[in-house]
Amino acid sequence: MPTIYSKRQDSEGLWEVYDRESEEAVIVDGLPLCGLDEIEADEAIRKLKRGELTSDNIPPTAQSGWPPTKNGV
Repeated sequence: MPTIYSKRQDSEGLWEVYDRESEEAVIVDGLPLCGLDEIEADEAIRKLKRGELTSDNIPPTAQSGWPPTKNGV
């Protein structure tokens, strides 16, 4: 199953992009996608889905959904 990216708002009103399965913040080029405004978070999610950004902490097989993985391995 492909990785499903989503966003969540912190107590300060800023947004974080995260992987819904692991609940981890997505990391791109060594930086977590957090502290964003909502428009930036939405754009990051679009780019992740299109493959324009690649997550450092989500395995490529999980991103593509193939081959199927077992327990994230």
